[in-house]
Amino acid sequence: MNNITFVMIKPDAVEKNAVYAIMRYFYDNGISVCCFDVQQATSERVTLHYGEHFERLGQDFANRMLELFVGKTVIPIVLTGEEGIIAKVRGIVGVTEPVKAAKGTIRGDLGDGDSFERSERENRVLRNLIHASDTPEAVAREAHIWLPGYPIQ
Repeated sequence: MNNITFVMIKPDAVEKNAVYAIMRYFYDNGISVCCFDVQQATSERVTLHYGEHFERLGQDFANRMLELFVGKTVIPIVLTGEEGIIAKVRGIVGVTEPVKAAKGTIRGDLGDGDSFERSERENRVLRNLIHASDTPEAVAREAHIWLPGYPIQ
């Protein structure tokens, strides 16, 4: 399992037609797609995926996340590549806050400079285009939520 990871292209990326540009970052770095789907996010899946954040950050955050996701298009993807792919993909994606993400990363180049400060001021969640799993356990859990028929070893 050291050579697979999970990412999810979020609704903000789909809405700004950035899917191809995002996928190009992976392709250019020798990373392949094993499995993907195009689906409408449900409150159940969003809650399963982000539940620990909902507990930590409260109902207001949960409501904003559900507003961002539910009924909107997401693209969950299992990627494969060399050993250490989780860290490699997270490096390609960039840090969570696009305004702080380095140029040459997905969030740094495509993230429109969104920030926690700006999102709080506008009473919304941060728009950062993509989610990338951070551990092998998260890969298995998150892939099972969004791609339940895909066998993760």
